[in-house]
Amino acid sequence: FEKGVQLDDVRLMSQKTGPEGASLELKFYKRMNILSQLVVSHENKNVREVVIRHMTDLIKANRDLFQSLILNEELSSMHFLTVVNDSSSSNTAPDDEARSNGGLVTKLLVRLLSRSVSETDRDIRDAIAACLGEIGAIDPKRLGQNGLKQFVANSAGSDDSSEWRRVNPPWKTSVTEYQLLLVTRHLVSGLKSAPATLDQHKISFAIQELLRILDSQLGGQNRSQMTPLLKEKLQDADVQNIVEPFWSTNYKQVDTMAAKSPPFFSKSNSYFTWLSSLCRYLVTQSYSNKKSPWSNFFHACRSAIRSQAGIKVAEFLLPLLILDAICFGGKFDENVIVDEFLQVLSLEADDSEKSAGSLMKLKEREKAVNVVFTAIDVLRNWLEKEIELRHQRSRGRSQRTTRHVTDEGDSWPVSESLKKIECLLERIPLSSCAIAASKVGMHARALQFLEMEGRRRALMNGGDNKKSHDECMGVPKFLKSHLLDDIDLHLIQTLLGQLNDFDTMVFVAEKSHQTDLTKRIAEEAAEREMYEDWEGAFRAYEQLLDSRLNDGSRSLPNSTMENTKINAQKGLLRCLLKLGRLDSVLNQAYGMSKQSASDGNSAQLLPSAAEAAWRLGKWSTLDSLVHNLNELTFDADGRYQLSFGRTMHSLHSKTHQSFVSCLRDSRECIMSSLSSAARDGYTRSYPHLLELHALREVEYLSTIFFEDQSSFQKSFIDAVSSDQWADRLDLSTPDVTGSNAILNTRLALSRMANDPTVEGLIWLDIGKVARKGGLYQVAEHSLTQANVSFCKTLIERPSLDNPRPSSAREYIGIVKLQVAKLKHSIGESTTALKLIEDDIPSSVFLMDEVQLQKYISIETDESGETIARRILQATEWMVCDGLKSSSEIKGRYQTVLKLAPSWERAHFNYAKFLDSLAKEEHINMSKEQRTKLNASAVSARDFDACQEYLLGSVQHYGMALQLGQKHVYQALPRLLAIWLEFTSLETEEAHADDNNNDCSGESKLRENQELMNRIIKSFVSKIPEHLFYTALPQLISRVVHKNRETAENVALILRTVLAKYPRQSMWSCGWLRFSKSKEKKIAGDDIFRGAQKIVGRTKEGQQVQEVLKASKNLFQFFISLAQFMPKEHASSVRMKVPGFDTELKNFIPPIQAALSLSPGALDRSVTTDVFPSFVPRMRAFNPQLKVMQSKAKPKKVSIFAVPSTVAQRDKLPSDERSVAEDAGEMHFLVKQEVKGDLRKDSRVQDLNNVINRIFASRKGSSGPDSRRRKLHLQLRTFSVVCLAEDCGILEWVPHTESLRSVITETYNPQFAPDSVHRHGSRITNFSDANLRGTFIKCQEVYFKKGDLDLATKKFDELILNQYLPVMYWWFVQNFSNSHSWYEARTNFTLSTAVWSAVGHIIGLGDRHSENILIDTSNGECVHVDFDCIFDKGLLLPRPEVIPFRLTPNMLDAFGPTGADGMYTGALTESMRTLRKNRDTLMSVLEPFLNDPVINFRSKSQQKSKEDKDAKTAMESIAKIEGRLDGEYNLTNPNKKKVKNKNGPSIAEPAHITKLSVEGQVQKMIMEATSHENLVQVYVGWMPWI
Repeated sequence: FEKGVQLDDVRLMSQKTGPEGASLELKFYKRMNILSQLVVSHENKNVREVVIRHMTDLIKANRDLFQSLILNEELSSMHFLTVVNDSSSSNTAPDDEARSNGGLVTKLLVRLLSRSVSETDRDIRDAIAACLGEIGAIDPKRLGQNGLKQFVANSAGSDDSSEWRRVNPPWKTSVTEYQLLLVTRHLVSGLKSAPATLDQHKISFAIQELLRILDSQLGGQNRSQMTPLLKEKLQDADVQNIVEPFWSTNYKQVDTMAAKSPPFFSKSNSYFTWLSSLCRYLVTQSYSNKKSPWSNFFHACRSAIRSQAGIKVAEFLLPLLILDAICFGGKFDENVIVDEFLQVLSLEADDSEKSAGSLMKLKEREKAVNVVFTAIDVLRNWLEKEIELRHQRSRGRSQRTTRHVTDEGDSWPVSESLKKIECLLERIPLSSCAIAASKVGMHARALQFLEMEGRRRALMNGGDNKKSHDECMGVPKFLKSHLLDDIDLHLIQTLLGQLNDFDTMVFVAEKSHQTDLTKRIAEEAAEREMYEDWEGAFRAYEQLLDSRLNDGSRSLPNSTMENTKINAQKGLLRCLLKLGRLDSVLNQAYGMSKQSASDGNSAQLLPSAAEAAWRLGKWSTLDSLVHNLNELTFDADGRYQLSFGRTMHSLHSKTHQSFVSCLRDSRECIMSSLSSAARDGYTRSYPHLLELHALREVEYLSTIFFEDQSSFQKSFIDAVSSDQWADRLDLSTPDVTGSNAILNTRLALSRMANDPTVEGLIWLDIGKVARKGGLYQVAEHSLTQANVSFCKTLIERPSLDNPRPSSAREYIGIVKLQVAKLKHSIGESTTALKLIEDDIPSSVFLMDEVQLQKYISIETDESGETIARRILQATEWMVCDGLKSSSEIKGRYQTVLKLAPSWERAHFNYAKFLDSLAKEEHINMSKEQRTKLNASAVSARDFDACQEYLLGSVQHYGMALQLGQKHVYQALPRLLAIWLEFTSLETEEAHADDNNNDCSGESKLRENQELMNRIIKSFVSKIPEHLFYTALPQLISRVVHKNRETAENVALILRTVLAKYPRQSMWSCGWLRFSKSKEKKIAGDDIFRGAQKIVGRTKEGQQVQEVLKASKNLFQFFISLAQFMPKEHASSVRMKVPGFDTELKNFIPPIQAALSLSPGALDRSVTTDVFPSFVPRMRAFNPQLKVMQSKAKPKKVSIFAVPSTVAQRDKLPSDERSVAEDAGEMHFLVKQEVKGDLRKDSRVQDLNNVINRIFASRKGSSGPDSRRRKLHLQLRTFSVVCLAEDCGILEWVPHTESLRSVITETYNPQFAPDSVHRHGSRITNFSDANLRGTFIKCQEVYFKKGDLDLATKKFDELILNQYLPVMYWWFVQNFSNSHSWYEARTNFTLSTAVWSAVGHIIGLGDRHSENILIDTSNGECVHVDFDCIFDKGLLLPRPEVIPFRLTPNMLDAFGPTGADGMYTGALTESMRTLRKNRDTLMSVLEPFLNDPVINFRSKSQQKSKEDKDAKTAMESIAKIEGRLDGEYNLTNPNKKKVKNKNGPSIAEPAHITKLSVEGQVQKMIMEATSHENLVQVYVGWMPWI
């Protein structure tokens, strides 16, 4: 641990750029990484506190640097390496290999939140709170999702030894292995953390005794010397120096007190006391009955389990002691264990006070409950895995054998153990476990228990014997599940609410059919509050408090009625606080308190009044509240409200000592809630992080309030006007209510500082966000408050030492614009236009630039930019509503550009308008002419006008790209499409229907084509190169163009981008040099030669020239690997790696994370570091190739990689094996396509990256959509690099298995071992001729007999009801921690929903079970093989007539509600987002569809004529546009081919109804799960899995 960190030295990092700044940034990263590791790993609490406080100071001193780390956190968390080496075994210090596989900020949060769960020391908890506050409440979307989801497992106490214990039952593992693990892991750790000498002695005795036992077991015969084998094992564990001295000690244990007798839990006042007493009793029983083969092992640990430092020893031994007791003890011991467990699980209190029947507080009981659950999980896992292994062995499915370990002459009785475990588990109801888990805040675990109980009951209700329930457990309807029957649906709802699964919660609420009116309204209020519909929740709570409703509930017990009433009152006040009705809160709180005085609950509502008081600045009211209320009588929320109120009161009264004390109390209140919330993930922790964020800002500004008041105003303005102040808020999740802890605190502080301008700006921002989120009442209130604040500034003339950045009148004008937008949003469009236009004279639109500047300077107080914003907004409304002619609209746009010539949005909108005018002309063309120019073609009669529109559109799209990057994915693809299509237009094509075609028309066309090429050429030097990088595939596809000048410009852009970013761009451009087309090959060579000349003029020119030159050899090598055909059945071959002209380290590896722009690259004007700075580099090829066994024989290539800092060395080892310097390995798949085209895969990945950016940029909203906006929606992408038309290199996606493989390895443990429904391998066995034949027979009933109804019925009976889904259990069996289980299932559900939406939009087919992969590390769904797109699946011999794959096992994996709930909600949000961003998607898709180098039809369907290609592209565009407009236009070709016996075939409707988002989603799900559709697909698609 380094104590002497100099903050001033570290601060210099943020002041440097370039290579020096990068190295300093890495130094800061490494320092923070090391310090944060100590937070979770160091045993000494004093060290932990010093480390945490030091990290807080370090972040504060380097806030700018830390800010940049947050902005790049998303990319830092991407995986660069397929295999990451363990840095602890490397001779080199870990540096950016850690960074390349997880961002610092994510790791820091993971470690701090994990520590917050287990930390008990108040000083350290305060330090953690301060550090989390300094970090800030960072929006989860900005963080590495996988890293965030890992911390819940860590926080629950999971570690390597726990996982090892799960897979090593005592009958398979020697006692020696258990003893070694206990010594090297838990006893050594306990020795280090022992707080007192006595504790150290107890641990030391256990180590001494176990060393002697181990020495004997490992063959030791000399008592004076430890056996070499034991020394070696201790050395391997890196504990020899710590442990070896205890070999020669002579500790003795004198048992002066007998072990206590049961019961233990009811007599214990702490978790340690209970667990120690129970374990000591079990150890004594084991040692006394002399039957246990492990009794000596347990007896040696008897002193350690009686020490606080040995608590981990007791936890580790508990499952073994339980098994030992039930196997070798009597029935009495089993009853003791069951009784103890049931007492632990029988919680009767929800607060922190002691529960009835127990001396323990709830926090201590939480630990006891957790250790019980862990023991149950371990025993159940041992049972299920052994039963499955025995069954496999008996069926001859596995060659594995169970190793019966003998110790002291006795073997462990396996069969007896299994029976005893099963009997024990049956006595502990899952429902009791669920209730206990929910009481202590383990919501994911409680949900899992309830779901498993529901499945168990559904199975039991199927019949009394195995055969009958096997037959009855069918799933006739995918969307109708009986797995929620007979379980506590209200508890399920509560748990889902706590886990933020709003959609499933609503579905369960609908299923529960609550008849009690009071309960139904209470549930409605809770639902609305959850998805932040505060108005709806307020109305529901008002209903609950209606006296007439209470009159109807008099049959309920008085305590129940009072609880319902007080909860409704609290809920009502919460809603009022969120809605900003603070005066109402004060009135209601005092009024309700008087009403409740008779029942003793009068004070429960006053904490809300305290919050309203400090937010309103009513300090006298706050004074009476905070001094007259005892916070110990309130719940966690009430305690925080009071303690924070005291903090603000102390700040206002300027009592420093009281402020420090109150601040500490406030942090402790938050930490008490955070420690429980952190178990369920970052999302549940987020509200508490907002509170810590706000507290840190109060603490920061307190130094200004307590300093000399002469400079107070200036210091306050400087602080709140700083970039850091704004950046901290920008990093948090936008709150459409404008009522989160940060904003409320800032408003209060600005009022306390008497600064109305700052207050007004905050209100203005709240109003903007609320309007965009649909909270119009909140927006109106906020904008009114903003206007009042700015008017107050006008009245109170600012002093000389309080200069304002802009005039108050300017702000008032901005407020007026926002009010107009609000009016338009609520449908008052005329009023909105009047507000904007009234004080803008019509003469403004006739003025030139000089006259406009004169008007602005003399006749208005507003700036030109503000007036331009108002005119542009009005113009956009006029365009939408068709209120002005095109010439008037053009004039208005031109006025806007005169007022604000450097405004990106104005140029972009004007370009879109001109583009739309060209499209209108296009509509007037004949159908034959339409196919010529893809929405920009011109007819002879409108030729001149259309050319003007196109030229203007290109000019302004280009200007927008020069001025900003916000619209790059709309502007650049469209700009390039117009240019490339317009300049390809030939004169005879443009005037094919013009009988009077003359030379002037031809000359005009050529002249305008030349003009457009000149415009484009001028853009090459003005538009940043990294923007062109985003459109490389579109440019490369037209590198051979019929217009010579266009081809030259395309080559110029490619040369420029290749020269600017050679190491990244070479992977996109390189295939041109190996094209089968001679023209493309020549163009590719010219582009690379030109780029080499350009880079030759730069500092590092020679090295880059070598890289570009050597890239040809590298591509050739990969192509030769792809084309190489090994011998049949060869699984691996050794390749000979040729030498390249430069070292491999000089190439950027072809992986998605390295070739993608940094997340912030398009959000800033600075063009440096647009790619990730720290990318591991390739060092050497692994000569061993793995050959995949598919028909094309693709090869898996492994490349050793080093950190980028190591790559800077002059010379690296050339060994073709792993060396110490390596950070890990990168794996790729090299393949040659026989039929497909990898360029399509590459373009689809580009599209998916754009879609990911769209999902990441979603904004907040109100109502049901607000929670869905917070769902982490993304597509898992990987790089696809084309080497030639038919060859490519694909990034290997690690930790993935196909959907079919996952189902194959899964089994349902609730079925008997010999049940036909137990194993997934039966479902996926395609070699089963009976299974295939049965499905084909079902199909033939339709295709040969035309009876779809009968075919569907047989499919249900013979396939679906006989091959039941099992995938639910894959998540249970592969994610042992309940939090990891829930997160993995959530990942699978969300990612499946996103792929469903995107797949349907682009017509993605061939979704058989091998083309869908599952990431086994996190449950995420990954799709591969994109050859079958744009509805090509409908052209297959057996058309794929479903929109996406949603088969029984996938529905089973979603949970008991199937497609209803989270999946439907995520699919709805995905479709809504895609439809809302229709223009962006079409801008990317249209060039893709019109790409002349890619054929989207099968070879048998390909035509040679260009008009056929154009027609197909236009049809695909129309279908995609229709889907983005709400149409379900997936046609079923079978309807035309097969005559339906049940009636006439239903013809496709001439007009397809446009559906709402919700309606479209329901239609998609219905079609995807339709048995009528599934029975029609190809048998190899395996629709039953």
